[in-house]
Amino acid sequence: MNIKGYIPKFLKYPLITAYILYRCILRGLPKKTIALNLAGVLPSKESLKVVHGGKVKLLHLRERFGDTWKRFNLAYLVSSGLPFAPNLWIKIYKLFGVKIFWNQNGVAYRALYPEKTVERINGLMRPMHKADYVIYQTEFVKRCADKYLGEFKGASSVIINPVDTKHFKPRETALPDEPLMIIMSGNHFESKERMDISVGAIRELGERGINTKLIIIGEADYEMQEEWIEKTGAFTQEEAPRLYQKAHLLLHLKYLDPCPTLVLEAMACGLPVISSASGGLPEMVDNKSGVLIPVVEDFENLHYPSAGEVASAIVKVKESYKEYSENARKQALKFDKEVWLDKHEEIFNHLCRKSQ
Repeated sequence: MNIKGYIPKFLKYPLITAYILYRCILRGLPKKTIALNLAGVLPSKESLKVVHGGKVKLLHLRERFGDTWKRFNLAYLVSSGLPFAPNLWIKIYKLFGVKIFWNQNGVAYRALYPEKTVERINGLMRPMHKADYVIYQTEFVKRCADKYLGEFKGASSVIINPVDTKHFKPRETALPDEPLMIIMSGNHFESKERMDISVGAIRELGERGINTKLIIIGEADYEMQEEWIEKTGAFTQEEAPRLYQKAHLLLHLKYLDPCPTLVLEAMACGLPVISSASGGLPEMVDNKSGVLIPVVEDFENLHYPSAGEVASAIVKVKESYKEYSENARKQALKFDKEVWLDKHEEIFNHLCRKSQ
C-alpha cells in the first residue's frame, strides 16, 4: 500500500526534511572511495515494481556502484526521475558534504505545454544549478537547459544515455522480407497529428505495393481498427528485446525528443531508425543506421515530416536493409552501458579525490 498519497501536502516537507536529516546523520563517516546514493527513487532489488523512463539508467548505476545509505559521499539525481522536493534533498546533502550529480534530460516548452505548466516543470529542474557536476544527455539537451534553466557554471559533460547491448541484441535468425514489420511506441504521443502521419505513411506504403505491418508497443490512446496494426500494450524491460526483434525497423517521429532510450534499444536489436532530424536524434543516429528527415526547430509549435516523406525514407532503408541493420547495431555499441558506466566512474573518482 502506498501511503504517500494520503499525506497532506503541508506535512510532506517537514516529514521529508526529517527523513533526509535522519538518513544523513546515521550514514556515518563518508568513504574516501565511491559510495553512491540514489535518493531513494528506486524500489528495492527484491521488488517486482517495474522501473521505466529516466530511472532505468539508475539500475545500471546501482548494478556497478550500489545504492547505499551508509557512509555515502556521492548522490545522483536524474531530472526525469526526481525525488519529491529535489531542492530540499540537495540542500541537506550539501550540508553534510555530499557531492551532487545531476543528469539532465529535456525541458518543457510551449509547443507541448501551457506557459504555467512550462514554468512549473522547469522550476523543478532549476536545483540543477546547485549540483557539483551536471551530465547532459545530448548537446541538444544542453542547449535547451541553457535556454530554459540558465547556463550551468560548474563542471559538466555530455554523455548520451546507455543501452545494455547484451540484453538488447539482434534476433538469431533473419525475419522474412515480407511483410515489412515496422515498430513504434504508443507511449507519450504528444499529438494526434504524429500518430496520423505515422499511420498515414504505412497506408502509403501499401499503396506503393509494399506489404507492411505496424506494431505499436506500449499504451496507445488512439483507436485504430486496421488489420495491419498490432498493439502489444505495456511491457517490461525483460520483454522489450523480443518485441523489437519482431520488427525490421523503428519509426519514431516524436518532435524534439532529447535522448530517447527507445531508439538505442531498437538499434541494438539491429533496427534502423526512421525519425525527424530534431532534438537529440542527429547525435544518436548517423546516416548509415537510419534516415532522419529534416524539419525546422521550433519550441512554440510541433513539426513533422509528411506521410510521403516518411514512406520514402522507409523505402530507402528497405532497399539496403542488411547494411542499415548491421550499422544500426554498430552505432548502438558506441552507447553500451559499460562505456557509459566507465565514463561515470572516471568522474566519480575525480570528485572523490578532490574532496579528500
